[in-house]
Amino acid sequence: MTMALARKVRNFSRALLQVYAPRTIKRYLWNSEFSQGRWDCLASTTGDCVYPIVEKYAVHGTILDLGCGSGSTGNELDATAYREYVGVDISDVAIEKAREKTEQNRRAEKNRYLQSDIVDYVPTGQCDVILFRDSIYYVEVGRIKPMLDRYAGHLKPYAFSS
Repeated sequence: MTMALARKVRNFSRALLQVYAPRTIKRYLWNSEFSQGRWDCLASTTGDCVYPIVEKYAVHGTILDLGCGSGSTGNELDATAYREYVGVDISDVAIEKAREKTEQNRRAEKNRYLQSDIVDYVPTGQCDVILFRDSIYYVEVGRIKPMLDRYAGHLKPYAFSS
């Protein structure tokens, strides 16, 4: 088997496990990848095109970031655009990196990070913005709609102004 084919098989297997494996295996895989630096490329996403949109709709309220990884979004958004940011990720390693970054950026009073599978996580209140970013790719297709419906119940209505 060629190296390229072996890499494709490994990546395909990894993707299947990250979507369909039991939560403990998913958590193990994500912890391993964050520990090994696989996602370091996302450690800084300053100027991301989604930030102005999130800041606009946050309305100085609450942001829920599902699959927050190492906390770039919560540390790179304009800190005056929101009151509270909650990041949720299945990886303990990613959550620890997010917390460290938040301490360094002096946002610990506004940003909280929780380890949980986003499919099962239940917010404690209403949110002005709920982000999924790339995390929704790792949810089984049949579980996406029920999950989105559940989260929709925690999303505040937006008051459009003319």
